Amino acid sequence: MKQSANSSPEEIIRRKRKRRQTEYIGLAAFQVSFAYMFRHFLHVETVTIVAISALSLGWVLALLREKRRTLGETNRTRILTDAVESLLIMFLIAISVIVCLKLGIELLVIQAHLCVFLSGYFCGSVLSETRWVTTNFGNLSPNERYNYIHNLNSSIIFPYNSEFLRSLFRK
Repeated sequence: MKQSANSSPEEIIRRKRKRRQTEYIGLAAFQVSFAYMFRHFLHVETVTIVAISALSLGWVLALLREKRRTLGETNRTRILTDAVESLLIMFLIAISVIVCLKLGIELLVIQAHLCVFLSGYFCGSVLSETRWVTTNFGNLSPNERYNYIHNLNSSIIFPYNSEFLRSLFRK
């Protein structure tokens, strides 16, 4: 997303957050629609546990992610932590699916609960991100604001552009 030289930090963040929120809502709605289609395989008790767990996980991880965004743009610890976080989420999902299959749970039941998990995770992430920005951005130092703006990607679906990826390998 191109940023004009006259854009205020608040305007840049507003544009980026609007796109990110749209993507989060779209992803959550997509997962909710699948969960609705598989609703016959869901039980209220397990759905409640999965949804609350996913919402909480999304909330906590988004808070930590937002705090890391105030670090320097080329801070390798921040970049590595973001990558490890994504890998651990995928690992958690894969291990959960494998365990469920070993326990003899039907694949459609697993898929239905996975849809609930992902929708809860996306909702927790967008709510936490919005809450953090509205309560903390105004209290950041100018350097932290600059870092936050540059570290906040416009998209959650395609978070890294080719220029950013090339810059990582040059250093």
